[in-house]
Amino acid sequence: MLLPGLARMRQRLVLGAGAALFLAGCLPSSGRGGTTSLLPSDSLSRRVADAAPVDTLVRVWSSAPGTFDLPTSIAWVASGGGAGRLVVADTRAGALRLFDALTGTFIPASATAEALGYPYLAGAVHDTVAVLVRGEDRLIWILLSAGAMRAVHSAPVPAGATAALVASAGTWVKRSDEREAWLVRIDRAGAVIARYPLPGPSWRRIGFLRARGDSLLSLSGYRPVVDVLAPGAPAGAAPDTLALVGFDSPQMVRSHRFIRGEADQPPLLTSSAVALGDRLLVINLRGDHLRVDVFDADGRLERALVYPAPEATHEHFPVDIAARRDSAGALIALVMQRPGGVLSEPGGYVLMLRWQGPPTPS
Repeated sequence: MLLPGLARMRQRLVLGAGAALFLAGCLPSSGRGGTTSLLPSDSLSRRVADAAPVDTLVRVWSSAPGTFDLPTSIAWVASGGGAGRLVVADTRAGALRLFDALTGTFIPASATAEALGYPYLAGAVHDTVAVLVRGEDRLIWILLSAGAMRAVHSAPVPAGATAALVASAGTWVKRSDEREAWLVRIDRAGAVIARYPLPGPSWRRIGFLRARGDSLLSLSGYRPVVDVLAPGAPAGAAPDTLALVGFDSPQMVRSHRFIRGEADQPPLLTSSAVALGDRLLVINLRGDHLRVDVFDADGRLERALVYPAPEATHEHFPVDIAARRDSAGALIALVMQRPGGVLSEPGGYVLMLRWQGPPTPS
């Protein structure tokens, strides 16, 4: 076991890796040498994106500065009345933070007796959230009651898990690193029910797990694709790959260079996504504004949602997203993270935006 100081240092380096790749890709020097062309699929996506309608998001609230040491993931909790509550994993602090989803009011809650280590959210069912404790290879279920958090269950997960999801479709665990890439379904005790390979280079498989209906979505941060595991898929079957047609990014040329071997690292194109009915809301990382792309059930871009406000700076960028419909359209919550560096401490906040009157879902 690592000493606390060494463990925290390693965790900070891991947490900042994706941010460093994204921010480095925004610098002028990242474009030196190599091809200036796009992959054919990216050229098509650019044409689709150019023709797509654009909606402007409206700010509802943002959490107070200094609330987080380093937030990494977010989930909507149904209970609590009104628009419900948001729970955010503050991974560097080893804690969960609660907010009223409608007003942004911070809800003080006593911490669970379970040591959370480095928590990442793995879904919410009613008033219970699941937390993946990376490095300890376990899931913890935490009940969010009035003014308190209480661990109600814990189970081991396969070694090396990088993401997990607890949903109505089951409990899933993902590993995607240099050594292995797979999905497994486990029972409540942590026993493996079925295993599914994630073929191809591991860097294309890095990302959260999400549910859309009864299907499991395995996100990819470095290419605009989603691996989809349909309900009832037999053990050992590889997921289908859904291309996000219409996803466009200033980093597409650099992505092509990496695939051609002309760049050392792939650029981070998207940090997270979430289902909203049949649609998929995908964070499109940009250096000058916030953008969320809306894709239909077949993976084709319907429209782009933009928020051109001061929050969109190189200092903070969105790392996770939660969304919910209401009578006025939809609320979209973003975790804005500042990775920190030699001269600055990490931190972040929650930004709540409104999408006015989205189309009726298919």
